[in-house]
Amino acid sequence: MTDRGVGTGRGLTAKHVLVGLLVLVVVVLAVANSGKVKVDLVVADARIPLFLVIVGSALIGWVVGWFMGHSRD
Repeated sequence: MTDRGVGTGRGLTAKHVLVGLLVLVVVVLAVANSGKVKVDLVVADARIPLFLVIVGSALIGWVVGWFMGHSRD
């Protein structure tokens, strides 16, 4: 007999802690870097705030990691 009334066994894991720490690092870096930088795009140049570059890079990395972890076997 199993007791499933209180919890589902999905507690705080090392993966959750690591993801939380990485998100915190990205947020701190983004907030601390608000100056504008020149970004060389394929078709043009742009001057955008550095925090957008940091957050955008983190999001692109997350999306690539998500797709790499979900294979279509």
